[in-house]
Formats: sequence, structure tokens, C-alpha cells
Amino acid sequence: MYLSVLKLENFRQFGQANCGLEVTFNPGVTALVGENDAGKTAVIDAIRYVLQTRDAEYLKLQLQDFHIDDSGAQASTITLRCTLDGLSKAELGAFAEYVTYKNGVGRLHIHWSATRVQGSTLTRRWVDISVRSGENGEGPSLDAGARLLLATAYLKPLRDAEREMSPGRNSRLSQVLSSFPSIDVGSAFDTATPPASPVDAEALSIAGMGDYMRYLVNKHSAIVSAEHAINQNYLAPLSLVGQPLTSRISFGEGGTEDARLKQILERLELGLLDHASGESRGVYGLGSNNVLFMACELLLLGKEPDGLPLLLVEEPEAHLHPQRQLQLMEFLEKAAKPADGLRPVQVILTTHSPNLSSKIPIQNLDLMHRGRAFSLAEDQTCLGADDYRFLSRFLDVTKAGLFFAKGLLVVEGDAEAILLPAIARRLGKDLTKHGVSVINVGGVLPVRGHRPTGAI
Repeated sequence: MYLSVLKLENFRQFGQANCGLEVTFNPGVTALVGENDAGKTAVIDAIRYVLQTRDAEYLKLQLQDFHIDDSGAQASTITLRCTLDGLSKAELGAFAEYVTYKNGVGRLHIHWSATRVQGSTLTRRWVDISVRSGENGEGPSLDAGARLLLATAYLKPLRDAEREMSPGRNSRLSQVLSSFPSIDVGSAFDTATPPASPVDAEALSIAGMGDYMRYLVNKHSAIVSAEHAINQNYLAPLSLVGQPLTSRISFGEGGTEDARLKQILERLELGLLDHASGESRGVYGLGSNNVLFMACELLLLGKEPDGLPLLLVEEPEAHLHPQRQLQLMEFLEKAAKPADGLRPVQVILTTHSPNLSSKIPIQNLDLMHRGRAFSLAEDQTCLGADDYRFLSRFLDVTKAGLFFAKGLLVVEGDAEAILLPAIARRLGKDLTKHGVSVINVGGVLPVRGHRPTGAI
């Protein structure tokens, strides 16, 4: 199951009907590229509104999310629709009441709408939100369980990866570890027959190891002495007759075995080791921690047996140097393919990096420009197979800058690439200020199907 189409109407800079936006996505990696304010973040946020995310951060609808047209009138309704394709038999069964069949193919349409309550202020009930199934929202409303299965993983720009991977309640690492099927393997701890050897201790489950550690800590002489001193020297004199105060020093909390396992996993942290010594080096940079964070998210999505394996990443190049960016792109492409014990993961990312844009296959790019999204997939363009092969060689790091420019000047050689910007500056038309990129093709551009001598 993967997200194939997103439609937006009256959402932020995108208007209604023909002024709305429709974006198509690949089952694997799709990169949204384009200049600033082209709407890349709006696409990601629209997906977050419709499908929700796994993190604890709540995305609240704002009045500014309603489109304002050229006349200054603000829309009263936002409509967002996600279409999910490629549903397996198990997924068709899980979403049976919500699936729409057309020409024998089952698709899941999630129709999200928000309507402003007329005459109300920005209070709790200033907007009505509806989440229904069906191509036009005519199906039943999605219940909480169905929406939970559709929740995506989201990595925001300029993320604090170190904080995200730190120990704590519902930490990302605890979620990753709990997805492993063997995480609860082992025997329970019995106070009547504690482990007699390290081998016996290793046979305990993780929750059992926690119980065993609690048992040992509570028997430690210092703990026993401290507990006795608190009770006899302090609490006893402060107790009322018939109402004695007694304390006990305890390691951690109790509860069910699953609860104790969750508490232990939430105390664990993941750190990088020094490659030479194999020991923890301490504090690592933002780049290394971000790579570690993304690896854990992909592992969690791939390991889970159900739900939507979709990762949204804004600016994955943040904090990464160019070589690490290229390595990351190869890793994301690999994660998008099925592997032993792992599901394929769909990745939708936004980027301003020419390094990533030149590395991503051109078929996996969605170019956003002037309120529209242009998929460069083979079935969405008029390009032939030879054109794609040529473009994959032609688009290097320098030329990939064309995806982010407001305008382009295509020149044949180095002399023109040097002279034209200089001439423009003398005319008071600095190309950089106007967002114009100069693309040096290194020769005459080829006619389709033919490549002249000297062309790249």
C-alpha cells in the first residue's frame, strides 16, 4: 500500500478546481523540488492533516490555511484527498468498508475537509473537520483504528535528532525495539528461584532481567540501610498513633510484563561508536545524529507488520555534507525496495539540494512551479527512453540547479556562461537577484534521438 495521488483545493496558495493542485507519487522515492514558496511544504502538511503522523506533535489547522484569492476573499472550505494504491489482500480486508472498487481495482480514498463555522471566533469550535472515505467523500467516516493504521512517520526540517533519539516516554528507539518479534522472548523472573549463574540470567526475558535487577538492588546493603534509617529515624517519629508512615526504596515501577518491558525500552538510548576504538565517543554532530535518526525511522517502518509504510522527510540534506547527502539518497532508494524481513518503505521528501536532485532518478522527481506539480515519471511526460538516459547523464550537481530557478539561460559553452551574467550586471539586471540560472550544456543541445559531437 502506498500513497499515489494527493489533491488539494482551497489550501494555502492553492485555490479551487483548476487552481487547485494534484500531485502523483511513486511507490518508492518521490522528491518534490522547486523554488521557495512553490508549495512543497504545503504538500507535506496536507498529507499530515489527512493521514496524521506517529509523533506526539499535534498539527493544528490555522485560519491562514484557508486559501485567499486574488480579490482578497477567503475560502470557507478546504478539501484534501489522498488516494492509496497497491493494497494487498490483507489490507483490502482491513479497510474493507472504506475501499472503492473501480474496474476491478480496489483503492482507498481518504477525503478530508475542513469548513469554517460562520460567525464564530477562533475558539475550539471555529471549524468542522470531516474525514470520510470514497472518491468524493461519499463513503463512511474513518474510525480511530483505521486512521491509526494510516499514520505516517514525519521528519521535520532542522530536526533535533539527538533529542528525538534520547530516552524518555514513548521514545523513538523504544518504538523501534518493540517492533522486533523476539523482543519479549525469555523466561520470567521468580524470586523463589533466582538465577544461579550468568547463563540462567541471560535466559530471562528483558522484563525478567529488569525484575531481577530490581530484586538485587532492593537487597543491596546500602539500600537496606538507607530504607531502615528513613523509616526508623524520620518517619517513625512523625507518625501518628494508628497511622504509621513506612517507606520502601524500589527500583522502577511495577505493572504488567508488557508495561515493565516498555519502561525498560524507554530508558535505553542509541549512540554512535568511535570506529577506531569501538567505544562511545560522546557527543556527535547534527549530521551523524540525523543519519542515525533516519535509519531508525526506516527500520521501524520496515519492521512493522501492518500500517502504511510512508516516511515524510523535509530537507533531508539538513546538516549533511554533499558526500553524505549522496550516500543518504542511495540508502533511501534501497529502503524503498523489499528486503529480508523488511517491507518496502515509500519515501516522500522535499529538497533544495542540487546534490540530491542530481542523484535522484529523474523519474522520481515532482517539479513544483507556479502552483502546479509536474511529475517527471515516464508515463507523465512526452520524453522517450533515450531522453531519460541522456538526462540522467546530463543532470550533474551544477545543472540540477535548474529545478530551483525562476528562469533559465541555456548556453553552449564556457565563454557564454561567463559573459552573459557579466553583461546582465552591466545592464542592471543581476541574474542571481532575479533567480535566473545559467545552464552550460557544453555544446549544441541534441535533437531528440540524436546527440551531436561535443554535447554532454
